[in-house]
Amino acid sequence: MRLLNKALGLAAAVALSFGGAAAGKSKSPQKEPTCGEYGTSVHFEDTPADAAKQAKKDEKLVMVLHVSGHFEDPGLT
Repeated sequence: MRLLNKALGLAAAVALSFGGAAAGKSKSPQKEPTCGEYGTSVHFEDTPADAAKQAKKDEKLVMVLHVSGHFEDPGLT
């Protein structure tokens, strides 16, 4: 019985603490826009091997993008 009372008391305390925190909050302040220019860029290496060497040197990951098609004829890509 004591264990049940302690468990119920703990559950009530947790519920009140979460409920009180949510009830005391007002509307969130307006956030600044997230779109914009941040000076980021992507550098492409000539071959996957060159990219792997550079990534190992910089301790970064490599993303290989393979695009195929007949680029002289826009209808075929």
